[in-house]
Amino acid sequence: MKSYQATWEDEENNRHVELVVGYQLDQATVDIANVTPRRVTFLCPTHGTPVRTVGVWTASGRRLLARQIEAAGRLATLPQEIAAGQLVELKHADAAAPQSVPVLQA
Repeated sequence: MKSYQATWEDEENNRHVELVVGYQLDQATVDIANVTPRRVTFLCPTHGTPVRTVGVWTASGRRLLARQIEAAGRLATLPQEIAAGQLVELKHADAAAPQSVPVLQA
């Protein structure tokens, strides 16, 4: 399984959520195995500049963000972005850390 880093830009709440997306290539299709929210960057509502960044460490926090990401429709575009090479592939040990709990199963 490979991992990619993606971002969900939640303009309504002035934040960016960093995601780790686990996937497999099955012939010519991208199968998303799991999506794990890892970090949230809060933005200044006036200027759009980062104010602070916090890690998402608890399973309940990850589930809450995962539901919001799914409701926003962000998951629908991930396979196309991976196939087009628009996301950053993670090739270090951080992607496979035990904290990368699959909170959304495809």
